[in-house]
Amino acid sequence: MFKPQAEKFGPDAKAMTTASSMKKLPKAERRAQLLETAQEMVREEGTDALTLARVAERAGVSKPIAYEHFGTRAGLLMALFSSYSDMQLETQREALAACGKTLRDVAGILGEAYVRCASRAGPEAGAVYAALSGTEEMDEFRQTLRNGYLAEYRQAVSHFVDLPENIGDPVLSGLLGAAEAVSRDTAAGRISYDDAVAALTELFTATLERFRR
Repeated sequence: MFKPQAEKFGPDAKAMTTASSMKKLPKAERRAQLLETAQEMVREEGTDALTLARVAERAGVSKPIAYEHFGTRAGLLMALFSSYSDMQLETQREALAACGKTLRDVAGILGEAYVRCASRAGPEAGAVYAALSGTEEMDEFRQTLRNGYLAEYRQAVSHFVDLPENIGDPVLSGLLGAAEAVSRDTAAGRISYDDAVAALTELFTATLERFRR
């Protein structure tokens, strides 16, 4: 699971060529290093500045290493957003297993997991997601992500509600869209963390209550 480690990459990181960056690392560790470097670049310069060549230079490795891990810029963007998504889903699953005893519990957990991930990742997560468009490959990736979230939501609420077959997925898609919008505002500082979680808990609960078994 990718966790932001901004403290490793200060203003001088662009020229970093230390022995630790150049030494041979296990593949998983090198991939994590490159993702951390890419995230820092997005935070400082935006997604337009993100290229495999620049990530490699800043991480102090050769270009072929970056290409070996991600293949293309699209592959790097997809890997970056997957790291955010994996962090959110892991947090969500752990909370549901430990505390998802009632419909309201589940509603709160689903809402808070999204907000927490957005708060940890910062505005750059939204920027990366926005950049995942323009090609068929990236559009398919975005849709696959959404389908995965909807499946997680469907499983989480299935013990408490019976969603109609014709509108079940649109209802869950609407809740997901609300979580995305509120989380973006939270990451940008327009809504407090606590207010965002409270709002999503109420929205999810009120929407799903009408379908209670």
